[in-house]
Amino acid sequence: MIETFHKGEIAVQQKVGEQIMASSVGRIISDKIPKRVNRFIEEQPMIIVSSTDKFDHIWTSVLFGNIGFTSVLKENTISIEKSNIYSTITDVFFDNIKEQKEIGTLFIELSTRRRFRINGTLQLTDSVIEVSVQEAYPNCPKYIQQRVVNVPKDYKQPKAVIENGTTINQQIKDWIIQSDTFFIGSKSNNNKLDASHRGGNKGFIEIIDNTLKIPDYKGNSMYNTLGNIHQNSKAGLLFIDFEKGKILQLTGKSNLLFEQNSEEDLIKTGGTGRYLLFNIKKWIKTENHHNIKWDFLSNSPFNSSF
Repeated sequence: MIETFHKGEIAVQQKVGEQIMASSVGRIISDKIPKRVNRFIEEQPMIIVSSTDKFDHIWTSVLFGNIGFTSVLKENTISIEKSNIYSTITDVFFDNIKEQKEIGTLFIELSTRRRFRINGTLQLTDSVIEVSVQEAYPNCPKYIQQRVVNVPKDYKQPKAVIENGTTINQQIKDWIIQSDTFFIGSKSNNNKLDASHRGGNKGFIEIIDNTLKIPDYKGNSMYNTLGNIHQNSKAGLLFIDFEKGKILQLTGKSNLLFEQNSEEDLIKTGGTGRYLLFNIKKWIKTENHHNIKWDFLSNSPFNSSF
């Protein structure tokens, strides 16, 4: 029997008056993968993963691989085949997991807006990353922009070009502001990592100096990410350029703003009056991270409410 919510999640649920709803929705959280989800997991060419480096900074990454590069071995174990990963192996994720064994994963299919989260601990061998499940549960399809992935027939490992820094330039600011999707990694005080999706209309993220101001829209009432940040301010963000095969990773610290109830703020947040403030400590930009292309189909219908 797992503990459904930790103290940080409960504190946020209580603050926004959604603890009763969270208790009901939280029944979906398990330490086992339902059999009906096995095929969904094994058919995904993309996994979002969160990890921590030796300085305890959180990084969020994306792995691409051949269909079937992830297997469900048992109801509480998944396996990721290293040889079938075809995004760059220079990603910070691969160094992080040599020492740090906690991992958050998100399996998300943008074309159908389905997603499933698995958080746990990993074991490494020469050929596989094996994850023991601590938490497994689906998420609602809200705010996911619909895209179809085009996997190349002939794949060659990309020669990644990596830049990093601590202060974002105008080029990076423009990338962030024009984004309609990003992914966030966070963790609780007991070091359990999580990986989640965030989406909105282009321009929904504001940038003030080296800080991102991100509206928090209505979700599933569980407040896993915000609950983690209530306990532990560290977080890691991932932006994917769906046209050019490059990614932007940010690590830093976050804090939460509640009860921002001006007319402008209520419009920007879809009525919640909540924001996530993320201060960038370090960034990594990777060109030629992967050679996957995406076709944009439509914005989420939930975006139309703000």
